[in-house]
Amino acid sequence: MEQLNNCKKLNKISGIIVNYDSAFEGEIEFNKTINKVKKTKISNNYNYIVPGFIDLHCHGGNGFDTMEGVDSIVKMSKYHLIHGTTSILPTTWTNTFEQTYNALIDFNKIKKQNPNILGVHLEGPFINPNKLGAQPNLTQKPSLEFIKKVSELANIKIITIAPELDEMESFIEDLLDLNIKIQFGHSLADYDCCEKYMNKYDIGFTHLYNAMSGNDHRAPGVLSAALSNAKFAEIICDNIHVSKQSIKIAKKCISGLYAITDSINASGLEDGEYLFAKNRIKKENNSVKIIDDGTLAGSIVTMDKTFKNLINMDFSIEEAVELTSYNASRYINNINIGEIKKGFLSNFLVLDKNFNLIDVYLEGNKVNE
Repeated sequence: MEQLNNCKKLNKISGIIVNYDSAFEGEIEFNKTINKVKKTKISNNYNYIVPGFIDLHCHGGNGFDTMEGVDSIVKMSKYHLIHGTTSILPTTWTNTFEQTYNALIDFNKIKKQNPNILGVHLEGPFINPNKLGAQPNLTQKPSLEFIKKVSELANIKIITIAPELDEMESFIEDLLDLNIKIQFGHSLADYDCCEKYMNKYDIGFTHLYNAMSGNDHRAPGVLSAALSNAKFAEIICDNIHVSKQSIKIAKKCISGLYAITDSINASGLEDGEYLFAKNRIKKENNSVKIIDDGTLAGSIVTMDKTFKNLINMDFSIEEAVELTSYNASRYINNINIGEIKKGFLSNFLVLDKNFNLIDVYLEGNKVNE
């Protein structure tokens, strides 16, 4: 099938091609994969061509939620696809085994049918009940049986856990044996607890700064450990969850920092009241909060907006590409996405000179709605 694909007449597109480490005027020849990238002199074409965005933490969008089952997962993933996310990890929230399992029935089937869906991110349920954020209080003790049964339905790429929980040491080893990326989040762990695992394993961090013990100068916590020693961490860049200055600090400290949306079902909907993770929430002023206590409940940002936010924070366009595609691809070891390079999948975007999204290509096919 791949040979037939490569025999087809190649498509061509030209513009300013941007990777994490370069930007140049050029032309791409492609089908499903990129056949050639060459530098050319172009006239009056100042559109940017950037790698497709990769979002490794996304709960929902356009009224749909991962926990509602595979039909909703497909619809929310398509919503984010037209906003430039060509690779996505639909993300669960803390719930019972039964509801998590039921939400992911037939996941592997839709994964085969939708090349933008890479696997799942389990955010919980093995997190600290005293650092829930917007998650429901349905936390559990570490359970390998939970993970193995869910793994029968879906490829778990990432799991968010709190390392200070009882029985976590052997559980972390079991997760690594299953080739699942481990991230610390929704945690009140101290620095020493985090360091114990970071000295032995590659540990990531979930929505850096948010829902974690901080950088107290006398009692350093999860954030301190991340800024000191992490290779990779995700961060929300919606101009609400984390300040520009804090994002800049994180970028200096963590070479593999990457942006995620942490977007929920209310993304793309009108302002108003909705339900997310068993909480009544209100969407207004570009944010969503739990009505009862004002806690931020994920975000409503999309990756194309995230990219523009990064540019407006004075990151270079190459740095914006690094944060929205390249670093995430390195983290999950996907070696054929995250760059515009010969042999890589033809997952790329066309942006105008003001960084507005024009076209989305997924495996060489234009998928604009």
